[in-house]
Parts: sequence; C-alpha cells; structure tokens
Amino acid sequence: MSDRLYDINAVCNMLGTTSRTLRFYEEKQIISSTIVFDSPRRQYTAEQIDHIRNVLVLRSLGLSINDIRDLQKQNTDLRSVIELNKAKIYALIAEKVRTLNLLNEALLTIESGGDVFNTTEKSSVPAEKTKEIVKICTKAIIEGDEDTLYGFLSEKLKAYMPKQAFVKVREDTIKPLGDYVSIENLYFDNDYPNVIYQRVRYEKLGLRIKYVFCLDRIVGLWFSYYKD
Repeated sequence: MSDRLYDINAVCNMLGTTSRTLRFYEEKQIISSTIVFDSPRRQYTAEQIDHIRNVLVLRSLGLSINDIRDLQKQNTDLRSVIELNKAKIYALIAEKVRTLNLLNEALLTIESGGDVFNTTEKSSVPAEKTKEIVKICTKAIIEGDEDTLYGFLSEKLKAYMPKQAFVKVREDTIKPLGDYVSIENLYFDNDYPNVIYQRVRYEKLGLRIKYVFCLDRIVGLWFSYYKD
C-alpha cells in the first residue's frame, strides 16, 4: 500500500462528499484519518480512502451509522453486504418492471372488451398440474436451466424477458445468496388461485418465487427475499 497521504479536500473531491460528512463519520468512529504533527488538517491513506468509499456505499444503500458500526465490530465482509443489497435492488427493479408488464396486459384486455377481474379462465387448470409445473420450473431456476423454464412461459413473457435478460437477473438475484440449501413450502395465494409461491432456502437468505398462471402458461415471474 502506498504511504502517500491525501488532504481532506482532495478526498472529498475524489469521493463526492463533504469535509463535514467525513468529520461526522470520524466522530461516530466508523472511519479514521491520519494526523500529521506539522499539519492541523486531516489526511488519509489510500487504505483509509477505500474504507470511506465502502462506508459511503453502505450509507447510500440505507444502512444507518449504528448498522455500519455493528458490521465493523463483527468484522463482516463489506463486499458481501454490498453484493446482497445490490441483489435486493435488482430484484425490486425486476418486480416493478414485471408489474408494469402485467398492467399493460390488463389494459390490452380492457381495450379488447375483456374482463380483467374474471379469473375463471386463469384458474381452470387443475391445481396439481400447476403445482407440478412450479416444481419443474423452480428446479430449472435453481440449476440455471433456462430451456426447461422457458418451455412453460407465455409467448408475451418470453418476448418481454428474453433468455439473456433472465440469465442476468438470475445471477444478480441468486448468486449473492450463497449455496443452495433446500426447496421449502409451496402455497397458493388466498385471493388469486392462479398465483403460486415457492420458497427456496439458500445459505444467507431465502428466495421466494412468485408464479402467475394463465391456463398452463406462466405469465408472471417475480423474485423476492425472505428471512424466516
């Protein structure tokens, strides 16, 4: 590591923050500076700057000062924390985009004279058949078998979410969770018989997969996390 020291103003310009913020974080003991005897100004080593950059990233993810202090006391790998929060953000974005897609489909149904509240057609496939499809698709998602999964998706969903896009979403969502542990409970939505949830346990966190069916085709697919 270089022995060069950087003045606080240079560090602020480098990281896009303020000297007041750095002083505050130092008062809260989540960062440190280097004091040189012949200078009253705070200065920083390259290693200290890297640490400050990590703290700024964690703050941007919504972690509190106390959260960051606890992570430091536990000597938690900050990279894994950042990766996990990044995955949560990707999953949230993917869920919002897919919700928008379903809203677009609802608008098309209305414009064509259909009834978006009529779930008779959507739920007319036997529950055992849709449960079996969910089991097959969940296994495919865990193993990264896009060919099997895409064999059950609707044409609209496949067009909206091409395989290369799904591969990226899957990597960003699942990879940070650690090693696969087990497939857990499968259950239907209480209000919508065409919606099925499947829980999958991973080393660091659980993954909940939401499947939305129209007949025997999957028209919606969401990833979210759970802890318990």
